[in-house]
Amino acid sequence: MDEDMLRCVTEQGFAARTLPLPLYVRAHAEVLVPAADAGERLDLRAADIPLLDVAVAADRGGALRQLVERAAVLRILRSGHGSLRDSLPDSDGDARAGARDGSPPAVGVGDGHDEAVARAIYQELARRRAESGIEKGTLITGRDQAGGPSGVALRGVDGRIDCYLLGETAGVPAVGAVLRLDRLERPLCAVVCDLWERRGVERAVQAVLREFVVTTLPRRDDTDRAPFPYGDFHDVVAVGETDFETLAPRPPRDETGELRDRLRLHGHRASVRVLGPADRAALVACRLEPTAKSEPSAESESEPVRRPTTGIEDDWRPRDVAALGLRAPRQLSLTYERDDVRIGRVYHENSKMRTAYGTLPVVDIAEMSPPARRLLGQAYRDFGHARRQYPMRPSGQPRLLTLDQVVRRRRSWAAMGDGELTRAELAHLLTLSYGTTGAAVAGQDLRLPLRATPSAGGLYSSDLFVLVDRVTDVEPGLYYFHPGKRLLQLVDDERTLAEVAEYTGYRERAGEAAAMVVYVGAFRRNQWKYRERGYRTVLLDCGHLAQSVVTTATSLGLVAHPMIAFVDDYFNAYVGVDGVEDAVLYLTLLGPRRTGDEAA
Repeated sequence: MDEDMLRCVTEQGFAARTLPLPLYVRAHAEVLVPAADAGERLDLRAADIPLLDVAVAADRGGALRQLVERAAVLRILRSGHGSLRDSLPDSDGDARAGARDGSPPAVGVGDGHDEAVARAIYQELARRRAESGIEKGTLITGRDQAGGPSGVALRGVDGRIDCYLLGETAGVPAVGAVLRLDRLERPLCAVVCDLWERRGVERAVQAVLREFVVTTLPRRDDTDRAPFPYGDFHDVVAVGETDFETLAPRPPRDETGELRDRLRLHGHRASVRVLGPADRAALVACRLEPTAKSEPSAESESEPVRRPTTGIEDDWRPRDVAALGLRAPRQLSLTYERDDVRIGRVYHENSKMRTAYGTLPVVDIAEMSPPARRLLGQAYRDFGHARRQYPMRPSGQPRLLTLDQVVRRRRSWAAMGDGELTRAELAHLLTLSYGTTGAAVAGQDLRLPLRATPSAGGLYSSDLFVLVDRVTDVEPGLYYFHPGKRLLQLVDDERTLAEVAEYTGYRERAGEAAAMVVYVGAFRRNQWKYRERGYRTVLLDCGHLAQSVVTTATSLGLVAHPMIAFVDDYFNAYVGVDGVEDAVLYLTLLGPRRTGDEAA
């Protein structure tokens, strides 16, 4: 259904884009933009995107329905709305009245004709109610009025949303919502009309959240957020209270028929025109006209009775987004096509843990056989027959920077010198970041090795390889760091770092390094336990390890530059893994800090 609504927006010459909301706003927002801004593309210029309207609802489908209606109103305004007959397509001979008050007709969209007509009538009644001025109402209590029936509200902020019954307009109940936040100079408010009062509460909350979202958007002619105009708001005086549970529980079976009957009793009739095809969604325009057979009753509030105006837009009327000259937040320019990230979203969805860990097997180490238990303590590879091996057991205590100095000095792009790393520096780096630092007893005959870097289940799913170029007393080549034996074991010495650097996104920067750390994820080590979630834990393990390497290198006075820009298949083949069961995940360049750059 969302796709049908999107097509309805597009067919009217506009486009819809999702507006990211603050996490404390429990709702979904869509914005109406010109058709030229339809594509979610990467725009590094962050060009202004003019907003034509904003819709807020409990979900995306509800927000898109609102945008369809507002797109139709804009189309009518652009075509000139001297009368319904002049401005709208001929499809139903029921419309005869012109736009006597200078406003466009109300527009409604629904799954069927009757639903669309009802939505349009509700909007027209709400407009009239807002124009008549609202100063008192009956406070709705009981259920959490900040959320309404569907829980759409604000959370974790110092403020509240109060809902009121505001009497009737042409026999239809009106519901108002007032949002009060300490950081707002004035309350925000919105009014809706609905035969189903409980639904009216929900719609009123969504409407006032729209007003809040509009106030947070920047203007096109300002570098930052502009002061927002507020009207001379007279807070609603509560003349009584009613419990939410006492409100009308359901709309009548024939909602549109009931609406027409109530309008007729109050001297009005609905003139309707069909605007859109009924194969996807019905779209209609509607005006209310006085009938010649009856006059409005004395209690009807259909006819607007305006309060003295301050020259600023009345607070109860929805703010005109286009007239305010609002623009989209900058992050709307840094977007993407959904298909470009579809696989990543599928991965994330399928790596979720569900039903209180019920998707994971129960692992009891005590019930495992001795060989299986021993496997848990062998989270490493072993190139024991390599023709070159270098012990990485540092002697003495290195001179390390304090933690405060490390945090302040760490910069990926700090200038590297053209000198060498010492073998002692490399040994300290590898052993402090990933060497065995202790053991834990697991079962009667198993001692699991522990390292300074955390890992899911203590399974240590990452391996460290080091491509050496300029390290004293170590010949150039690709080595594996054995964390248990604390050895560098030769894997390949046929390619230089300069050759390998060609397959990174920063060839010149990689060529400056004295060594390159290559992180390889070993998926089998934890996917037997964590299944689909195991892939996520491997990435987390790699991130933990990379941070340990960066922090330790910086404490030794070195430069460490993490890098994700590399050709995966090339590096997988270079290290000797298949890229499926085991894969290169990350790189870190290492080099001495350029002399005189210590304070950088």
